[in-house]
Amino acid sequence: MLTYSEKIKNMIGFILNIPYMLIGLIVGIFSIPSSVEFRKNPYAIVVKIKKFWWVFGYMKNARAMAIGHVVLLSPKIEDRDLEHELVHVQQHQRMPIIQPILYYIELFRKGYRDNKYEDEAYRVAGNIYREK
Repeated sequence: MLTYSEKIKNMIGFILNIPYMLIGLIVGIFSIPSSVEFRKNPYAIVVKIKKFWWVFGYMKNARAMAIGHVVLLSPKIEDRDLEHELVHVQQHQRMPIIQPILYYIELFRKGYRDNKYEDEAYRVAGNIYREK
């Protein structure tokens, strides 16, 4: 059970991440959603989509992604992918506004698999990275 101060901190993080959530919802709409679900811990909007038709580069084989508090799940999802993306939502909550910038700095410096944010998500969720 979260303490009152933890709940307040989470709510502030959620509010500060609203711009990213709006981007995530727009991306979800363009990715042809098949269902939408709301989650509480962490606060997240989970959108199952038909396909990531618009991605390229290192993301072209993506199974799922988190944009702010929006999680997009493709039909290719595997076991524990949702949990993995919810770890990214928690990262957004811990570091509102700045987390995507820190993520991409880490991505450009170390690549996808050696990215400390991905490492945390794989470790906590217990899922497996599959290189394509």
